[in-house]
Amino acid sequence: MYRQSYSKRDGGIGSCPECGGRIVSECEVVCRDCGVVLDASPTDRRPRPTRPQARDGGRATGAPLTPVHANRRLSSYIGRRRDARGSPVSPRARRQLERQRTQQRRAARGANKQTLQPGLAEIARVCAALEATTTVRESASVLFRQALAENLLYGRAYESIAGATVYLGARRARFVRTLTEVASVSRCPNNSVRRDVRFLQRELAITAGPISPVAYLPRLQSTLGVDDRLLRQSRQLLGVVTERNLHSGRDPKGVAAGAVYTVARLEGGKTMLSQREVATAADVTAETVRTRFDEFEPLCPDVNDRDGTRTPSSTGAHGSGDTQTADGD
Repeated sequence: MYRQSYSKRDGGIGSCPECGGRIVSECEVVCRDCGVVLDASPTDRRPRPTRPQARDGGRATGAPLTPVHANRRLSSYIGRRRDARGSPVSPRARRQLERQRTQQRRAARGANKQTLQPGLAEIARVCAALEATTTVRESASVLFRQALAENLLYGRAYESIAGATVYLGARRARFVRTLTEVASVSRCPNNSVRRDVRFLQRELAITAGPISPVAYLPRLQSTLGVDDRLLRQSRQLLGVVTERNLHSGRDPKGVAAGAVYTVARLEGGKTMLSQREVATAADVTAETVRTRFDEFEPLCPDVNDRDGTRTPSSTGAHGSGDTQTADGD
Protein backbone atom coordinates (compact mmCIF):
# COMPACT_ATOMS: atom_id res chain seq x y z
CA MET A 1 0.00 0.00 0.00
CA TYR A 2 1.30 3.40 -0.98
CA ARG A 3 1.95 5.97 1.75
CA GLN A 4 2.44 9.00 -0.47
CA SER A 5 0.14 11.96 0.15
CA TYR A 6 -2.77 12.57 -2.19
CA SER A 7 -6.12 14.33 -2.16
CA LYS A 8 -8.93 12.35 -0.51
CA ARG A 9 -11.72 14.65 -1.51
CA ASP A 10 -14.46 13.19 -3.68
CA GLY A 11 -13.22 13.61 -7.20
CA GLY A 12 -10.10 15.30 -5.86
CA ILE A 13 -7.00 15.78 -8.04
CA GLY A 14 -3.73 14.14 -7.09
CA SER A 15 -0.77 12.54 -8.80
CA CYS A 16 -0.32 8.80 -9.08
CA PRO A 17 3.11 7.58 -7.81
CA GLU A 18 3.22 5.06 -10.69
CA CYS A 19 2.24 7.01 -13.78
CA GLY A 20 1.56 10.52 -12.53
CA GLY A 21 -2.07 10.26 -13.57
CA ARG A 22 -5.13 11.68 -11.86
CA ILE A 23 -6.31 10.09 -8.58
CA VAL A 24 -10.02 9.79 -7.82
CA SER A 25 -11.66 8.71 -4.56
CA GLU A 26 -14.93 6.82 -4.78
CA CYS A 27 -15.29 3.43 -3.12
CA GLU A 28 -11.52 3.10 -3.37
CA VAL A 29 -8.73 5.56 -4.02
CA VAL A 30 -7.49 4.61 -7.50
CA CYS A 31 -5.63 6.10 -10.40
CA ARG A 32 -7.90 6.88 -13.32
CA ASP A 33 -5.16 6.24 -15.89
CA CYS A 34 -3.36 3.08 -14.80
CA GLY A 35 -5.92 1.74 -12.31
CA VAL A 36 -3.53 1.22 -9.42
CA VAL A 37 -5.31 1.04 -6.03
CA LEU A 38 -3.77 3.44 -3.55
CA ASP A 39 -6.19 2.91 -0.65
CA ALA A 40 -8.56 -0.06 -0.50
CA SER A 41 -10.67 0.97 2.49
CA PRO A 42 -10.95 4.74 2.73
CA THR A 43 -13.46 6.61 4.87
CA ASP A 44 -16.55 7.55 2.87
CA ARG A 45 -16.89 11.28 3.52
CA ARG A 46 -19.84 11.78 1.22
CA PRO A 47 -23.14 12.77 2.87
CA ARG A 48 -25.57 9.93 3.37
CA PRO A 49 -29.00 10.98 2.13
CA THR A 50 -32.08 10.26 4.23
CA ARG A 51 -34.50 11.33 1.54
CA PRO A 52 -34.09 11.59 -2.24
CA GLN A 53 -33.69 15.36 -2.41
CA ALA A 54 -33.77 18.21 0.09
CA ARG A 55 -35.91 21.28 -0.48
CA ASP A 56 -32.93 23.54 -1.01
CA GLY A 57 -31.51 21.25 -3.67
CA GLY A 58 -28.81 19.75 -1.45
CA ARG A 59 -28.55 16.32 0.05
CA ALA A 60 -30.07 15.69 3.48
CA THR A 61 -28.11 13.87 6.15
CA GLY A 62 -28.76 12.67 9.65
CA ALA A 63 -31.90 11.26 11.22
CA PRO A 64 -35.24 12.48 9.81
CA LEU A 65 -37.11 15.16 11.69
CA THR A 66 -40.12 14.02 13.66
CA PRO A 67 -42.86 16.03 15.40
CA VAL A 68 -43.21 13.55 18.26
CA HIS A 69 -40.15 14.96 20.04
CA ALA A 70 -40.13 18.43 21.53
CA ASN A 71 -36.77 19.28 19.91
CA ARG A 72 -37.62 17.40 16.69
CA ARG A 73 -34.63 15.17 17.46
CA LEU A 74 -32.19 18.03 16.86
CA SER A 75 -30.77 18.49 20.35
CA SER A 76 -27.19 17.68 21.27
CA TYR A 77 -25.79 16.28 24.51
CA ILE A 78 -23.06 18.22 26.27
CA GLY A 79 -20.91 16.11 28.56
CA ARG A 80 -19.61 17.07 31.98
CA ARG A 81 -16.24 15.59 32.87
CA ARG A 82 -15.15 13.76 29.73
CA ASP A 83 -14.96 14.62 26.06
CA ALA A 84 -16.16 12.59 23.08
CA ARG A 85 -13.12 10.32 23.26
CA GLY A 86 -13.66 9.59 26.94
CA SER A 87 -10.68 11.61 28.08
CA PRO A 88 -11.08 13.83 31.17
CA VAL A 89 -11.38 17.55 30.49
CA SER A 90 -9.59 20.29 32.34
CA PRO A 91 -11.31 22.38 35.05
CA ARG A 92 -11.37 25.36 32.69
CA ALA A 93 -13.07 23.30 30.00
CA ARG A 94 -15.57 21.98 32.55
CA ARG A 95 -16.58 25.52 33.48
CA GLN A 96 -17.02 26.34 29.82
CA LEU A 97 -19.17 23.25 29.27
CA GLU A 98 -21.30 24.19 32.26
CA ARG A 99 -21.97 27.62 30.76
CA GLN A 100 -22.87 25.98 27.45
CA ARG A 101 -25.30 23.63 29.17
CA THR A 102 -26.91 26.57 30.91
CA GLN A 103 -27.45 28.40 27.62
CA GLN A 104 -28.80 25.26 25.98
CA ARG A 105 -31.18 24.72 28.86
CA ARG A 106 -32.47 28.28 28.60
CA ALA A 107 -32.92 28.00 24.86
CA ALA A 108 -34.83 24.71 25.20
CA ARG A 109 -37.18 25.94 27.94
CA GLY A 110 -39.15 28.71 26.41
CA ALA A 111 -42.66 29.67 27.45
CA ASN A 112 -44.29 27.28 24.96
CA LYS A 113 -41.71 24.52 25.28
CA GLN A 114 -42.48 24.11 28.97
CA THR A 115 -45.92 22.85 27.92
CA LEU A 116 -44.78 21.16 24.71
CA GLN A 117 -42.57 18.60 26.40
CA PRO A 118 -45.17 17.21 28.87
CA GLY A 119 -47.89 17.46 26.23
CA LEU A 120 -45.99 15.29 23.75
CA ALA A 121 -45.13 12.88 26.55
CA GLU A 122 -48.82 12.60 27.40
CA ILE A 123 -49.62 11.93 23.72
CA ALA A 124 -47.01 9.17 23.68
CA ARG A 125 -48.49 7.62 26.83
CA VAL A 126 -52.07 7.67 25.52
CA CYS A 127 -51.03 6.24 22.14
CA ALA A 128 -49.12 3.46 23.87
CA ALA A 129 -52.13 2.63 26.04
CA LEU A 130 -54.40 2.52 22.97
CA GLU A 131 -51.83 0.60 20.90
CA ALA A 132 -52.08 3.31 18.28
CA THR A 133 -49.90 3.45 15.20
CA THR A 134 -47.01 5.83 14.59
CA THR A 135 -49.17 7.77 12.15
CA VAL A 136 -51.70 8.52 14.88
CA ARG A 137 -48.98 9.73 17.26
CA GLU A 138 -47.40 11.97 14.63
CA SER A 139 -50.76 13.45 13.60
CA ALA A 140 -51.67 14.11 17.26
CA SER A 141 -48.27 15.74 17.87
CA VAL A 142 -48.75 18.06 14.90
CA LEU A 143 -52.20 19.07 16.13
CA PHE A 144 -50.85 19.72 19.62
CA ARG A 145 -48.11 21.95 18.19
CA GLN A 146 -50.69 23.88 16.17
CA ALA A 147 -52.87 24.40 19.23
CA LEU A 148 -49.85 25.58 21.20
CA ALA A 149 -48.80 27.97 18.44
CA GLU A 150 -52.32 29.45 18.35
CA ASN A 151 -52.29 29.93 22.16
CA LEU A 152 -55.28 27.63 22.58
CA LEU A 153 -54.05 25.97 25.76
CA TYR A 154 -54.61 28.94 28.06
CA GLY A 155 -57.10 27.97 30.75
CA ARG A 156 -57.15 24.32 29.63
CA ALA A 157 -55.32 21.27 30.91
CA TYR A 158 -52.70 19.98 28.50
CA GLU A 159 -53.75 16.39 29.37
CA SER A 160 -57.22 17.08 28.00
CA ILE A 161 -55.85 18.73 24.85
CA ALA A 162 -53.46 15.80 24.37
CA GLY A 163 -56.32 13.31 24.61
CA ALA A 164 -58.37 15.36 22.14
CA THR A 165 -55.51 15.47 19.64
CA VAL A 166 -55.04 11.70 19.91
CA TYR A 167 -58.72 11.15 19.15
CA LEU A 168 -58.63 13.54 16.19
CA GLY A 169 -55.39 11.96 14.95
CA ALA A 170 -57.04 8.54 15.12
CA ARG A 171 -60.01 9.86 13.15
CA ARG A 172 -57.69 11.24 10.49
CA ALA A 173 -55.77 7.97 10.25
CA ARG A 174 -59.00 5.90 10.20
CA PHE A 175 -57.84 4.20 13.39
CA VAL A 176 -60.95 2.91 15.13
CA ARG A 177 -60.98 4.15 18.72
CA THR A 178 -63.98 5.66 20.45
CA LEU A 179 -63.87 8.85 22.47
CA THR A 180 -64.72 6.89 25.60
CA GLU A 181 -61.68 4.66 25.08
CA VAL A 182 -59.41 7.66 24.65
CA ALA A 183 -60.84 9.36 27.73
CA SER A 184 -60.51 6.18 29.79
CA VAL A 185 -56.71 6.22 29.42
CA SER A 186 -56.45 10.00 29.66
CA ARG A 187 -55.91 11.87 32.90
CA CYS A 188 -59.02 13.99 32.37
CA PRO A 189 -62.73 13.14 32.52
CA ASN A 190 -64.70 12.21 29.43
CA ASN A 191 -66.56 15.54 29.32
CA SER A 192 -63.31 17.54 29.26
CA VAL A 193 -61.85 15.54 26.37
CA ARG A 194 -65.12 15.73 24.44
CA ARG A 195 -65.30 19.50 24.98
CA ASP A 196 -61.73 20.01 23.79
CA VAL A 197 -62.34 17.86 20.70
CA ARG A 198 -65.10 20.23 19.63
CA PHE A 199 -62.95 23.20 20.62
CA LEU A 200 -60.00 22.11 18.46
CA GLN A 201 -62.25 21.26 15.53
CA ARG A 202 -63.71 24.75 15.65
CA GLU A 203 -60.53 26.74 16.27
CA LEU A 204 -58.18 24.80 13.97
CA ALA A 205 -60.80 24.09 11.28
CA ILE A 206 -60.16 20.36 11.49
CA THR A 207 -62.28 18.30 9.15
CA ALA A 208 -62.25 14.65 10.16
CA GLY A 209 -64.88 12.67 8.33
CA PRO A 210 -66.82 9.93 10.09
CA ILE A 211 -65.42 6.42 10.10
CA SER A 212 -67.29 3.85 8.03
CA PRO A 213 -69.52 1.53 10.06
CA VAL A 214 -67.78 -1.44 8.43
CA ALA A 215 -64.56 -0.49 10.24
CA TYR A 216 -66.20 -1.29 13.60
CA LEU A 217 -67.18 -4.84 12.64
CA PRO A 218 -63.85 -6.56 13.45
CA ARG A 219 -63.83 -5.03 16.94
CA LEU A 220 -67.40 -6.14 17.56
CA GLN A 221 -66.54 -9.63 16.37
CA SER A 222 -63.58 -9.79 18.73
CA THR A 223 -65.56 -8.46 21.71
CA LEU A 224 -68.74 -10.47 21.16
CA GLY A 225 -67.05 -13.65 19.91
CA VAL A 226 -69.25 -14.09 16.83
CA ASP A 227 -68.22 -16.19 13.85
CA ASP A 228 -67.08 -15.10 10.40
CA ARG A 229 -70.39 -15.99 8.77
CA LEU A 230 -72.27 -13.52 10.94
CA LEU A 231 -69.62 -10.90 10.26
CA ARG A 232 -69.94 -11.44 6.52
CA GLN A 233 -73.73 -11.09 6.63
CA SER A 234 -73.39 -7.97 8.78
CA ARG A 235 -71.07 -6.46 6.19
CA GLN A 236 -73.58 -7.26 3.45
CA LEU A 237 -76.36 -5.68 5.47
CA LEU A 238 -74.27 -2.54 5.94
CA GLY A 239 -73.78 -2.43 2.18
CA VAL A 240 -77.55 -2.30 1.69
CA VAL A 241 -77.84 0.30 4.46
CA THR A 242 -75.26 2.48 2.72
CA GLU A 243 -77.05 2.16 -0.61
CA ARG A 244 -80.32 3.26 1.00
CA ASN A 245 -78.44 6.11 2.74
CA LEU A 246 -79.79 5.02 6.11
CA HIS A 247 -76.43 5.60 7.78
CA SER A 248 -76.40 9.34 7.08
CA GLY A 249 -76.56 11.44 10.24
CA ARG A 250 -76.18 8.43 12.53
CA ASP A 251 -73.36 7.29 14.76
CA PRO A 252 -71.33 4.70 12.80
CA LYS A 253 -70.83 2.68 15.99
CA GLY A 254 -74.59 2.43 16.43
CA VAL A 255 -75.07 1.50 12.77
CA ALA A 256 -72.51 -1.30 13.03
CA ALA A 257 -73.98 -2.51 16.31
CA GLY A 258 -77.47 -2.49 14.81
CA ALA A 259 -76.32 -4.55 11.84
CA VAL A 260 -74.63 -7.16 14.05
CA TYR A 261 -77.63 -7.38 16.36
CA THR A 262 -80.07 -7.66 13.46
CA VAL A 263 -78.21 -10.52 11.81
CA ALA A 264 -77.66 -12.31 15.13
CA ARG A 265 -81.33 -11.84 16.05
CA LEU A 266 -82.59 -13.28 12.78
CA GLU A 267 -80.09 -16.13 12.86
CA GLY A 268 -81.02 -17.16 16.39
CA GLY A 269 -79.47 -20.24 17.95
CA LYS A 270 -76.03 -19.90 19.47
CA THR A 271 -75.47 -16.49 17.88
CA MET A 272 -78.30 -14.91 19.87
CA LEU A 273 -77.09 -11.70 21.46
CA SER A 274 -78.85 -9.32 23.80
CA GLN A 275 -79.22 -5.65 23.08
CA ARG A 276 -77.23 -4.73 26.16
CA GLU A 277 -74.29 -6.96 25.15
CA VAL A 278 -74.06 -5.41 21.70
CA ALA A 279 -74.57 -1.89 23.06
CA THR A 280 -71.80 -2.32 25.63
CA ALA A 281 -69.39 -3.70 23.03
CA ALA A 282 -70.09 -0.79 20.67
CA ASP A 283 -70.20 1.91 23.37
CA VAL A 284 -73.75 2.95 22.52
CA THR A 285 -77.07 2.71 24.31
CA ALA A 286 -79.46 -0.21 24.08
CA GLU A 287 -82.10 2.13 22.69
CA THR A 288 -79.82 2.91 19.74
CA VAL A 289 -79.41 -0.80 18.98
CA ARG A 290 -83.17 -1.31 19.21
CA THR A 291 -83.87 1.62 16.89
CA ARG A 292 -81.35 0.40 14.30
CA PHE A 293 -82.91 -3.07 14.46
CA ASP A 294 -86.33 -1.66 13.58
CA GLU A 295 -84.77 0.12 10.58
CA PHE A 296 -82.57 -2.72 9.34
CA GLU A 297 -84.92 -5.68 9.75
CA PRO A 298 -86.95 -4.92 6.56
CA LEU A 299 -83.69 -4.86 4.57
CA CYS A 300 -82.81 -8.47 5.30
CA PRO A 301 -84.51 -9.88 2.16
CA ASP A 302 -82.10 -7.81 0.05
CA VAL A 303 -79.19 -9.29 1.98
CA ASN A 304 -80.56 -12.80 1.48
CA ASP A 305 -80.83 -12.24 -2.27
CA ARG A 306 -77.15 -11.26 -2.40
CA ASP A 307 -75.97 -14.12 -0.20
CA GLY A 308 -78.11 -16.75 -1.87
CA THR A 309 -79.38 -18.06 1.48
CA ARG A 310 -82.48 -17.54 3.54
CA THR A 311 -82.38 -16.08 7.00
CA PRO A 312 -84.48 -18.13 9.46
CA SER A 313 -87.16 -16.34 11.38
CA SER A 314 -86.67 -15.68 15.07
CA THR A 315 -89.10 -15.74 17.93
CA GLY A 316 -89.20 -13.68 21.06
CA ALA A 317 -88.90 -10.25 19.49
CA HIS A 318 -87.89 -7.27 21.51
CA GLY A 319 -90.84 -5.78 23.25
CA SER A 320 -93.97 -7.81 23.90
CA GLY A 321 -94.85 -9.63 20.64
CA ASP A 322 -92.99 -11.91 18.21
CA THR A 323 -91.29 -10.63 15.10
CA GLN A 324 -91.59 -12.50 11.82
CA THR A 325 -88.73 -11.97 9.40
CA ALA A 326 -89.22 -11.49 5.71
CA ASP A 327 -87.90 -14.39 3.62
CA GLY A 328 -87.87 -12.61 0.31
CA ASP A 329 -90.34 -15.01 -1.34
